[in-house]
Amino acid sequence: MRFEWLRRKSVKFFRLQLVVWLMFAYQLMLQMIPDDLYLEDGNLTNVRFSVPVQLECADSGDRVIDTASILQQQQIVRSSQEQVKLTAKLFGLVPVKCLTANIVDSQDLWVSGENVGFYVETEGVLVLGTGDVADANSTNYSPSLNVLKSGDYICGVDDTVISTKEDLIKAINDAQGKSVVLSVRRRGELLQLYIQPRPDDEGVYRIGAWVRDDLAGIGTLTYIDQAGHFGALGHCISDVDTGVQLDVAKGNLYDSTVIDIVKGSKGEPGQLSGVINYREEGKLGTIWTNSREGVYGAIEETSSLWKQCVTYPVGYKQEIETSDAQILCQVDGEIACYDIIITEIHYQENQENKSILFEVKDPQLLSLTGGIVQGMSGSPIIQNGKVVGAVTHVFVNDPTKGYGIFIEDMLEHT
Repeated sequence: MRFEWLRRKSVKFFRLQLVVWLMFAYQLMLQMIPDDLYLEDGNLTNVRFSVPVQLECADSGDRVIDTASILQQQQIVRSSQEQVKLTAKLFGLVPVKCLTANIVDSQDLWVSGENVGFYVETEGVLVLGTGDVADANSTNYSPSLNVLKSGDYICGVDDTVISTKEDLIKAINDAQGKSVVLSVRRRGELLQLYIQPRPDDEGVYRIGAWVRDDLAGIGTLTYIDQAGHFGALGHCISDVDTGVQLDVAKGNLYDSTVIDIVKGSKGEPGQLSGVINYREEGKLGTIWTNSREGVYGAIEETSSLWKQCVTYPVGYKQEIETSDAQILCQVDGEIACYDIIITEIHYQENQENKSILFEVKDPQLLSLTGGIVQGMSGSPIIQNGKVVGAVTHVFVNDPTKGYGIFIEDMLEHT
């Protein structure tokens, strides 16, 4: 009897384990198939998944490609809708996922890798934090405490529009100690907040807030498209103190020169230190967008950036392989190509700007920088003669490893 009881328990446990493993395998397989694809003129010959699925057109039911054996390869006929719905079937039998194929023209980009300077002005005045105001009697007041928050943007005082720190200081002093209404943008929501300015020990009225209205830094230009629009960094420009994405009103791209390299080490990310040429002849372009996928704008027609660019066709995520690749960057005076190996590819959107995982293998780059350092964000990733992405982040505990964004994700916002 006891043996039979143990047998039944073992069978139940085995079945439960089997269900858990099947669910885990199913979820893993879903992550290995993207939600959408970009296909050049409907060409499916470069679709590579690491799972044996067959793609079928949802409308016609025709098999268009079998990723297990590549027995049949077809082109999806381009339609006026520019999109086709596909069904992925495991071994051509079990439907596991639906995805969208976006049919696009082939595209070439002027790929850069040049180190450039970024200067942006915020849309409103960014609040970094709050503090005390000490009056002539050494009494401390905190007017902004529990009113303003780090990451807020002050865009108005009463009826005065605020664009700079100087605008804010003048508007507060013009109120001569009267309570004012601040127009504050907080996470996209516009708020009206009352605040009581206090005089400091010199009689200047203040609200007890640390603020910033501009930011500058260096990074890497990724590409210029055929219309003269650029994409850079592969991630947004964030405030160095709060870490929040800056709401940019305007900005410029400038020529820059790397003057020092701090090598990365375990737990200590390195960086490229440089100087930015803010003179008129150093202006390379205009910045108009700061998004989580990168910084975008237009290049000056007379800019020297064009001379350093090399034309590459765009490679989409389904073409990327876990194999050798290169990055283009300027760390030693000239734009150079350095060897890396792509180790993982993540298709899902929750891998924000970390879709490509790679490791630096080039001995020269390792000698110069120790791997990936701050200032290399935006360096183009090249594989099989195509630009497939851009460097975005470094592993803090291992500077030889880094993340990249798919080039198609950057292009969506150019």
